[in-house]
Order: sequence, then structure tokens, then C-alpha cells
Amino acid sequence: ARHSRTMSLAAAGPIRAAPIASAQRTGRPGKPAPASSRADVAGIGRRDALARAATIAARKLLPGAIVLPAAPNAFADPVDLAPFVGKAGFFIRYPAGWVRATDRPGTDNGKSETLALVGNFKDIDTVSVRREPMALHRDFAEAAAAEGGGAEDASSSTPSSTSSSTSSSTSDTTARRVALALTAAERDAVAANQSFGVVGGVENGRSGVMDFALGNASVADGPGASKGTAQPYFAYEYFTEVCRANIEEGAGGAKVCVGPRGDVLDTVRRVNYAVATESEGYLYLVKASAVEGRWETVGPLLREVAESFRVP
Repeated sequence: ARHSRTMSLAAAGPIRAAPIASAQRTGRPGKPAPASSRADVAGIGRRDALARAATIAARKLLPGAIVLPAAPNAFADPVDLAPFVGKAGFFIRYPAGWVRATDRPGTDNGKSETLALVGNFKDIDTVSVRREPMALHRDFAEAAAAEGGGAEDASSSTPSSTSSSTSSSTSDTTARRVALALTAAERDAVAANQSFGVVGGVENGRSGVMDFALGNASVADGPGASKGTAQPYFAYEYFTEVCRANIEEGAGGAKVCVGPRGDVLDTVRRVNYAVATESEGYLYLVKASAVEGRWETVGPLLREVAESFRVP
């Protein structure tokens, strides 16, 4: 029964997710090209850039699964976390040295909004808290439904160890369905080779997901909105490679990030750890994110911050 996994706010530890050992990827098979293999010369012409992309494509067409960055270093120096109760009523902990860039009370007008943004903006390690109406996330509701159903039959002769194993397997499957539902837009953008979202202040105000990989997903119960209640908090990890200009497809199917003058631009490669839960008609989505090269160092800290989130 789910109540056996309930955590109190005072004693709630992080919602531990196993390190990523493997991942699934949409689009082309193969590892992401290393930084040294990406076109990074701004002065070359479009034709040269697309020709170089053919070499990258050849490497990516080799069999194999995409590999996310190594699991974060579990022995990183501990960081003191300060409690933060947002104006919208949620609870989270974050490093005292970080900047609290955004803290909004929320409008309750049925619209999606970012309630909080904190981070180490020098290195672009960030954690955001976003709230979106559940009416926009029927896919999440359907995927998460299995987590709350099905009491065990007391007359069953199934050994308790087998029941526990089955319950864990069901939870993992549910968590992965939730992760797939909440990352559908990014995966679809990669598959369709099209721009996704809008980013203010960048060239053309456009941003496209060029590559995506989903890691492990898990679920654990934590405090609900009402005293003495519990609810599932889903956690999952994923990788994105983003182009902040135009995505074009070159020879061999390789994608390149092309600026307005035809020059090839560097892409942004980040690892993200998200925690999602529903409360009072809203989906709360906490996203911790760092550039790929920093994940091994700051990953444990970002996970701990995201997992400390509790609904209002």
C-alpha cells in the first residue's frame, strides 16, 4: 500500500533515483557527437558547414544507444541548503549562496507560469518551479493514474516479496510513462526536425531541440497539500541539445545549428533532472539543469534541491 512509503516534511529525504545506466533516444541511433566533432567555426560558409555535418552523421549512424553523461559524483563536497517557502506557498531547499531571481505568488487565473527561479547563474546551474493547469496535462493524469490504484487482495497467496517486487516494477513503469508524457514536445521536435519553443533575447527568438535522451525515472510518496496526506512525486532525468537559431539538416541527415548569416553556431548541451506532482488542479514541475560538462560535479546537489520540493 502506498502509505507505507509516506515521508514527513521534517524527515523527508531526497527522492532517490538510480543513476542512469542506459537511455533511450528518439531520432538517429548512436552517441552524441563529442564537442570536438561539432562544427564550431563561425566564418565558414553554409556549404562547408553542411559538408562537415556529413562526417558527423556518419559517426552517428553507427549502431549503439545514446550515452548520457556519467552518473554524478556521489562524494562531492556537501553544501548547506537553506529553506525557501515561495510566495506561492511551496517549499524547497537551495544553496544559501545561490541567487533567488524569481519568486511569484501565482495568479490562479488558470494559466501556466514560472513561480520561482534560483541558481548559480555564473555557471548556469538553475532550478525552476513551474505551475501549469492540469487541463493542459491530461497525458500526465492518464500516465500517473496507475500509481494510485489497486489495493492488494488480502486472500492472495502470492508471497510478500513477490508482491513488493511487482509493486516496485509497476511504479517504475508508471514513472517512465509520466516522464515520456512530460517530454513529448521535446521528443516530437527532434523527430520532426523543427523549432520548439521561443526564447527571448536570442537570434530570431527561436530555440530548437536537436537531440534528446531520456534516462531513468522513479516515483516516491511525499507530503500532500493537506496535513497527514501523501501523494506521488515523479522524478526523471534527461539530456537535451538545443540550437538557439535555425536547425538545418545536412548531408547524411546530421543536424546543424545555423545562424542568420549562414554561419554554424555552437549548441547548448544540458542535463536536466525534473520532479513532477499534481496538487489542487495544477501540475507542479521542478526542473534542475546544468551544462553537460558540469553535471558530474553538480548533479547530486541539483537532484537534492529538486527532490526537496513540496507542494503548497
